Amino acid sequence: MEQEFSNVIGAIYDCVADETLWPQALRLIGSQVDGFLTTVAVFDTTTQSVRLAQLACDDPHAVQVLMRHAREVPFYHLLHLMEIDQPGPLERMFALYGDDGEKVWKEGGLYRNFHSQFGVHNSIDMAVLKRPTRIGTINISVKYADISRDRLDRVGLLGPHIRRCLTIQDMLEMERAETRILRDILEGLEHGVVIVSDTMEVLYANAAAEGHIRERAVVSVAGGRLAALFPAAQAALSRAVLLGVADEVSLGSSGIDVPLGTTSRPAVAHVLPLARRSVRERMETRAAAAIFIAAAGTVIQTAIEAIAALFALTAAEKRVANYISDGMTRYEIAQAQGVTEGTVKSQLSAIYDKTGTSDQRSLQSLMMELTPPVRRNAKGPVRLR
Repeated sequence: MEQEFSNVIGAIYDCVADETLWPQALRLIGSQVDGFLTTVAVFDTTTQSVRLAQLACDDPHAVQVLMRHAREVPFYHLLHLMEIDQPGPLERMFALYGDDGEKVWKEGGLYRNFHSQFGVHNSIDMAVLKRPTRIGTINISVKYADISRDRLDRVGLLGPHIRRCLTIQDMLEMERAETRILRDILEGLEHGVVIVSDTMEVLYANAAAEGHIRERAVVSVAGGRLAALFPAAQAALSRAVLLGVADEVSLGSSGIDVPLGTTSRPAVAHVLPLARRSVRERMETRAAAAIFIAAAGTVIQTAIEAIAALFALTAAEKRVANYISDGMTRYEIAQAQGVTEGTVKSQLSAIYDKTGTSDQRSLQSLMMELTPPVRRNAKGPVRLR
């Protein structure tokens, strides 16, 4: 008998991955108490609709009749009053309704067309999911009037397992619905969007991003992981993704306007951390970040902006790097900032460490590599000399 009960629980959990298995599980649940027809449903109280409805019965005609008259139950507004995992007979619903509960029930269409016609004398009802806007219940219609305590207890033992299954399914259903909406939006974007894990594994890419990957001009996929063709950009993106997972506060400007190449019209990428976003669950549970790839020419950067974006320079470090690009000495930079040379030396040391350079000359060479032939000004892009 206990092995049979274990099989029932196993069948319930099988339904998490495949909702079509519910009729099989419900048939096993009903057999525990000699049930005639067993249903499980999740009601949306905001829309007065059913989000999940599954049933099991060996009489197809009874199923048809039930479906025609299911909405005629006078007790829907009382479902939230039932205690979780506490099964009870119809008499409990009568009591919750009030003095005329049984009279109202017997005058209803479901009783007259289903219960009376098929010899159903009672039912076991149990709440198995309670959310602010959703109620999940299981109902076992039986052809005997008196329901023993033993039978109620047996159904009660199944309650937590059914509840666990329905709770997970409810979460997955919300995720699937919201994911469809979100992915519809992403698919409509002209810019590429790639959802990645903390190891840069590609979990999703919209059509525009797939185009970038096929072209292999700025990004590609190697071993299932997103890879920027520009090594410094790859390092910058990976760093921003990991920072977003570990500590969003320290993310700062990392992962914004990351240049994906050294051409005159570089594409840039922006990293949106997802580890603490509700959208993470909607897209993929391992989602760490969404990387948005702006089309080439969308953002025109100076070398300083590119350096700052690639290596997450602070505002002060960015200013010092700008002075270096103008050929200023440490003393001149200190005078311009009103600080000591020692402060400038410390700032330069941090810049060298972040950029992988060793001195002002190598830093200037790196900036020359990243310098596009245009720059921003108030009137728009102009050619540099």
